[in-house]
Amino acid sequence: MMSSRPNNSQWPGIVCAIIFPILTLSSFTVRAENWRDIVLPLELTVGYAVRVVDLSKDGKPDIAIVDSKRFVWLENPTWQVHQMHGTPDAKADNVCFAPHDVDQDGDVDFAIGYDWQPNNTREGGAVAWLESPADPRQKWTLHALSDLEPTMHRMDWADTDGDGMQELIAVPLKGRGAVGPGWENEAVHVSRWRVPAAPSDPWKKEVIESSLPVMHNFEVVDFDRDGRDDLLMASFSGVHLWTLQGPAMEKRLVHLGEGHRGTAPDLGASEIRMGQLDGQRRYIATIEPWHGNRVVVYEQSPNLTDASVVSGLTPLWPRQIIDDQLRWGHAVNCVNLDQDPEQEIVIGVRDDSDPHRFGVRIYDREPSGKWKRGLIHPGQVAVEDLTTADLDGDGLDEIIAVGRATHNAVIYTRSAP
Repeated sequence: MMSSRPNNSQWPGIVCAIIFPILTLSSFTVRAENWRDIVLPLELTVGYAVRVVDLSKDGKPDIAIVDSKRFVWLENPTWQVHQMHGTPDAKADNVCFAPHDVDQDGDVDFAIGYDWQPNNTREGGAVAWLESPADPRQKWTLHALSDLEPTMHRMDWADTDGDGMQELIAVPLKGRGAVGPGWENEAVHVSRWRVPAAPSDPWKKEVIESSLPVMHNFEVVDFDRDGRDDLLMASFSGVHLWTLQGPAMEKRLVHLGEGHRGTAPDLGASEIRMGQLDGQRRYIATIEPWHGNRVVVYEQSPNLTDASVVSGLTPLWPRQIIDDQLRWGHAVNCVNLDQDPEQEIVIGVRDDSDPHRFGVRIYDREPSGKWKRGLIHPGQVAVEDLTTADLDGDGLDEIIAVGRATHNAVIYTRSAP
């Protein structure tokens, strides 16, 4: 790990400014902090997804990005760009990826989703994995798994059965055969892919959930801390927890949040992440409705235990809209930025709605239960995705945001108080 924050000469090709603009809403105050922007040295077509992972195995977390026609990683701390895989002639885009040592050789590989055709619910969509060479700066190898996964959109790795092995969870955006304008007539098939002993052999795919229409995002969590991963799902039907319970691993789909109640496609929840409140309590942060204009928080009641939640016999969690001054929210992360007992919410906004610009927003929970909002460099990144990580080893998390209309990737960082 790095012992101190690099200066500008150590992170080349960057532009820095100290700005923390303030926008006041009637129910918000703003924490005044200084954030610097570090503009990364690449131009994106669409930065569909960003992850932080140590690919070079030097103890320094690197940045990996899904671009429309390539998968790239940027090496910490120079941020030199390396291409893992290019698809310059593809008619459709790459859309998602998830890091994991697939072949158990000590190198980080990636499952990937591509051939992104968001309105073609009968054909297209593909899943593969990229095998890392011993030196990840060299040529990676593509291993195709399936080329008929319509609207494949999100993926991650999870140990859902507690056997110590990670399975690939792959989620299309829309149900197979769904039709517009609402797309609600067919449910999404969430699939679990098991890696065989020889990863070059066919992977076993099984559908583990098929009742929720239009699922824009999900998160892997161990909600009840039983050593088995659960899945938080955001769909037209709101917020659900998918879990396996007991020795028989009985499947339960627990409805936690109602989502926005409208008419499809103005319906449900879109982005989703779980955060920590005081003690053992959690909250769930969403964007609502699908590709919506509201930041929503569901807080776990103090008397609501994990066991009662996974039983499915409890009321829906209270729904609180903490911001509706945005257009097309498109990323959520929960992270502790101020070292208090509670995690903050980081939101990415993709599109302008004058006078409210796209960009990164932070929400901090006050003792009263209200959430206060801060803006970081409004108008700089039309955020398609973002993540957080301590990139320089100073104990403070940075925010890494990738853009669509702005075609850029930016690190937001700050100095220790």
